[in-house]
Amino acid sequence: MERELGVTQARQEFGTIVEQVLFQGDAYIISRHGRPAAAVVPVQVYEAWKRQRQELFETIRNMQEQANLEPDEAERLAAEAVAAARA
Repeated sequence: MERELGVTQARQEFGTIVEQVLFQGDAYIISRHGRPAAAVVPVQVYEAWKRQRQELFETIRNMQEQANLEPDEAERLAAEAVAAARA
């Protein structure tokens, strides 16, 4: 279950929040001044996110190496692709 709490309430209930995240797999969005500021999620979710992010960056690096493009040429192609997608 995902819940949203303000910073003050999250501070008051922090121990309970950690227990619910740890034992029930709940997630919390902590808001500050009515805007989402942080998330408290199970460690497994965070570790999976880190792995996926690292894999994405490795894939991008591999693609850059395989394409063998100069940065200016890569930017030009990216701008063309964005323009085509918007059209």
